Amino acid sequence: MPDRIQSFKVICGGGLNSNENHLDLSENNPGSATRLVNYEVSLFGGYRRIEGFQPYDATYQEVDPDDCEGRILALSIFKDDNLNETIILAARKVKKFRFLATFAQSAFTGADTNNRTVDLPFSSDVHVYKNGTQLGSITDFTVSGNTVNLTTPAASGDIIEIDPNEYCFYRYVFGAGYSKYTLDHGARRRTLTTLGDQLTKIRNETFNFGDGNHICFVDGCGPAIVFDGSHWEELTVAGAGTSPDDSGHNSQTGGGDQCLASPSLVGVFENHLFIGGNVLTEAIIAHSAPNAWYDFKATAGAGQVSVGFDVVQFKPFRDNLFVFGSNGIKKITADVTAGFIIDQVTSNVGCIARDSVLEIGGDLVFLAPDGLRPVAGTSRIGDVELETISKPIQQLLTDLPKDYDLDSLVGVVIRSKSQLRYFVGDADTATTDSYGFIGGLRSADQRLGWEFGELIGIRASATASAYVNRQELVLHGDYNGKIYQQEVGTTFDGNDILAIYGTPYYDFGDTEVRKTMRKVNTFVRAEGPFTLNMAINYDWDDPTVSRPSSYAQESQGAPVRYKGRNINYGGLNINYGGNEKPIVTTSIQGSGYATQLTFVTLGDFDPYSIQGVVFEFSIAGRR
Repeated sequence: MPDRIQSFKVICGGGLNSNENHLDLSENNPGSATRLVNYEVSLFGGYRRIEGFQPYDATYQEVDPDDCEGRILALSIFKDDNLNETIILAARKVKKFRFLATFAQSAFTGADTNNRTVDLPFSSDVHVYKNGTQLGSITDFTVSGNTVNLTTPAASGDIIEIDPNEYCFYRYVFGAGYSKYTLDHGARRRTLTTLGDQLTKIRNETFNFGDGNHICFVDGCGPAIVFDGSHWEELTVAGAGTSPDDSGHNSQTGGGDQCLASPSLVGVFENHLFIGGNVLTEAIIAHSAPNAWYDFKATAGAGQVSVGFDVVQFKPFRDNLFVFGSNGIKKITADVTAGFIIDQVTSNVGCIARDSVLEIGGDLVFLAPDGLRPVAGTSRIGDVELETISKPIQQLLTDLPKDYDLDSLVGVVIRSKSQLRYFVGDADTATTDSYGFIGGLRSADQRLGWEFGELIGIRASATASAYVNRQELVLHGDYNGKIYQQEVGTTFDGNDILAIYGTPYYDFGDTEVRKTMRKVNTFVRAEGPFTLNMAINYDWDDPTVSRPSSYAQESQGAPVRYKGRNINYGGLNINYGGNEKPIVTTSIQGSGYATQLTFVTLGDFDPYSIQGVVFEFSIAGRR
């Protein structure tokens, strides 16, 4: 008598789960993944391979390659009231001047080996290198105007590098690339002061106190600086707190006695500009006078708040300003009579990566030592583990500090998808190997609706996202000085996208019965033709059990395409529909007590979704 054919259905959902054992996953979370790379929560069910990224401008990819080098330090999308348009702002470090001594030479000035003319507006902060070794200021060299004089002349063949130790701001101009701001103000070119090459990012916050859109930049090296689209204003401790409209733009009169000299954090709360993260006073947050971002005088209503711990980050959320330390969280509320009041949220958990704090899905999330946490849950329950929304990948996240420098972590929210992305790459890691992780909400339940996966192949030093003309624009800056747009194209800047989905091991209800596999029906939603390679493993990776070669599953589905508007930040095709037949059927071989599938694509394919799998098998016998 022929064996009775049985079937087992799996609906994809739950995301990456690296914590539970094989039996738990098979029984309780069959739709979850043991490996999930470059997939996101699909709006149509299952897991969708993410879209690609490409240069924001194919002609002008790199920000000022002639005069700048290194990573994108700052990136923002800013509504410029003066131009009545949304612009992209970026910052990048000025390139070193390089000389090759051809004789016993002491003075270095003028044109270098790259025909760049030495320009040293901040002479006191210049760094000089001879054959890669940094020289000591005063003892080894002096600076006079735009000339560096060595105490001991360089020998013929010596390489002298002069680092101006500064960065510049740029604005993207359609059809012309990235235009440098050339105002004769410190805002155009900022010194890195004593921190030198330690500067890794410049943070920013956009606000409008009734006087138009402004953006404040902080770098931890010098004063905060505010830009309104045309003019720059530094906020200094010695500033008079005078309105730019009264004192004249670029007058550098903003600030006051309550200001901080070199903040690295910025936020806006209750119509006050807040700055913090100042070296040596990291427990202090300063705020401006109400509705006066330029005025940090105590007499005008500005002040400083001491929170009792070194501030990692602060973010406004609902009616509070949440302040994160490494081991605690406090919140600041505004009171009409008492001013700003500080309350304890928790003293048992804190934030380990300052740029992990993101607002998404009606909550504020942050990376804690035990994973990703929501502020609402932390505030309500303290440090109860149930409020760690990333429990399925807790081990992955707790290992992050061991494997990566979390000071490099950057994050971005894709609001249209209720999705966050974190990136932890660095300049020494190839783009194709750069790591990150992705989280998305499949349901409205903030605690149970999160699903996570890994990201490989996106290297970001800065990120920005905003709605422009009702379309969401998602950008990242790379360590190569280029700016890319995410959520476009079918490749990672020309490189094939690797996507991996590994299922749990399925015992089909009985670990003691061998099953002879017959067929796998993969339910997919194709947005274009693609080839899906499927590998089969048996018996929990037992090396003595034979396994067939991988199978190629091809989908030829061609969706209907509707042409989107040709707008300057995209002009993309929007895909609707999918395969007429959503099932890809594959006859398979082999037998075992448990079966696992791994789906892999590597290519220039349109996105697709894996929505579920149905196994067909027969019982071969009991162990």
